[in-house]
Amino acid sequence: MKNYSDYFNTNLKDKLVHDGTAIFQRSLLESPDSYIAIRGDEEINVLMQSTSNYNERRILSKHDDVSWGDVLMMDGESWLVTERPYFNKIHDKTKIRLCNNEMKFTKIIPGELIGYDDLDSPIYSDEREEEVFINCVVESISDLNTKTSTGQQINVPDGDMVLQIQNTDNELIVYNSTFEMYGTTYRISGIDRSKVLKNKGVLILVVSRTANT
Repeated sequence: MKNYSDYFNTNLKDKLVHDGTAIFQRSLLESPDSYIAIRGDEEINVLMQSTSNYNERRILSKHDDVSWGDVLMMDGESWLVTERPYFNKIHDKTKIRLCNNEMKFTKIIPGELIGYDDLDSPIYSDEREEEVFINCVVESISDLNTKTSTGQQINVPDGDMVLQIQNTDNELIVYNSTFEMYGTTYRISGIDRSKVLKNKGVLILVVSRTANT
């Protein structure tokens, strides 16, 4: 084995980290497992690894390129970062899951002040509707038949679903807020923030089918 004791005037551990980082960064550009992921308006390179679940992947990235709860766009599909990235001194490693649906909200936009009448009373434009879409991971029945990280069993009533979304302070993500999915109207009946740290992470939503559908 080559003696690195004087190489770069550093110790073997630092040398291995240096060389490992260089090899990894080259792999991000040249490996057949390399993908360009779009996060917001930014492009980043990641290495993709398959798992036993076709809708789930492991990704490797430069440190701090990917955050817990990010939504990444790759090859026309949206993926949610569902695990807090772990840094091993060479790269970050985390898990992503395919966003297999969207929550469609209808938001009422109030009218704007457009002038005053002859009596100096304000005149407003008509209110309008705006559609808002939020990517989500719809949990499968098999996933729900396992225990959570806190050891609690998830019990979902018939007709209800559990969703995962990027952590957000969006005013639409509140109890009893309604949205459409699968051609059905649902309301948010539960919000679990146990997978959120310092405003980053994943919200777990329990949603219930409304009685009039």
